[in-house]
Amino acid sequence: MRYDYSNVGRSKYLYHNIPMAVEAEEWDKNSGKEVLQYAVGALLYMPASNTKIAQKIISGEYSFVKAMVLDLEDSLGDDLVGFGQRTIKNTIREIGQAVESNDITLSDVPLIFIRVREAQHILDTKNMLGDDLKYITGFNIPKFDKNTCDSFIDTFTEVADYAKSELNTDLYMMPIIENKNTMYRQLRMDNLLYMNDKLRAIQNNVLNIRVGGADFCQVYGIRRSMNDDIYDIGVVRSVLNDIMNVFGKSYIVSGPVWEYFENAEHPEDTRWSEGLKKELYADHLNGFIGKTSIHPSQLSFIHESLIQNKVDYEDAMNILGMNTNTTGVKKSAGGNRMNEAKTHVNWARKTIGLAKMYGVKEN
Repeated sequence: MRYDYSNVGRSKYLYHNIPMAVEAEEWDKNSGKEVLQYAVGALLYMPASNTKIAQKIISGEYSFVKAMVLDLEDSLGDDLVGFGQRTIKNTIREIGQAVESNDITLSDVPLIFIRVREAQHILDTKNMLGDDLKYITGFNIPKFDKNTCDSFIDTFTEVADYAKSELNTDLYMMPIIENKNTMYRQLRMDNLLYMNDKLRAIQNNVLNIRVGGADFCQVYGIRRSMNDDIYDIGVVRSVLNDIMNVFGKSYIVSGPVWEYFENAEHPEDTRWSEGLKKELYADHLNGFIGKTSIHPSQLSFIHESLIQNKVDYEDAMNILGMNTNTTGVKKSAGGNRMNEAKTHVNWARKTIGLAKMYGVKEN
């Protein structure tokens, strides 16, 4: 099935004709962490060398893309990094000029992150963008572990402090936990606890924790098929559970990439999307919110998975409205489950946060 993206409103996430009980709220990159940590949703990776991104955003052709990464790492060969950086500079400059000339508004601009290779690239971005730094949302940090996190955090802090004091804008970091130092059980907890401790100093600027999937699999020469989700793989399930255990209390942790997407020559083959929906269900069951995306055909399925159902929304509103001095337990809006004011409060907060971003569907 092919999807027509041209009719998607710029303020809306992409989904397939779902009747909504509550519409999503408006936001832009300055809406603050409490909003943006959920707004990242389906984060689309694009090579930093792509020279057409700015015009597609300005024309509205990319109105269905709400968060994107301009990737200087895996999607570019070593010899193309410099070209990728120059292309980023031109892309952000074009977008900034369009905003300043009122051709588009800031809410038309997706959240833009730059995936760097090394800490120096964060400083390079500050130097090459100048005042246009205010049009990006932050940085994706690959191969984040005990050996690299200090230099990344120190450099990011320097640039984020500059952006706040000189440009009055917030920048965010999204560390990617994906390498073998986390995969190996004998090194894992030492790495995770060290990173968690170091990130506390910039917790308000950490938008998501992101995780590897294919990266973890490749350590053991494993690759999942369309019929398997990542949690079917025992050694990977183990590391994802530990990441959630350490970071899930304080941060939104996003699900790993799904490797399969629509085949343009055989759009009737929907096995890839059925597999994606299965894994999205497993993501949510295990506490992961949102997902890295590598193809536009994946976006609608990820967005749909984040739309809240009406019973959950009503229960969450009731839980957050309970007076815990007088009420401990209430029957759910659907009449068939128990809501505890203290036990379910964190779930309720996440449910309302997602409802604001993606809306609430009619049951």
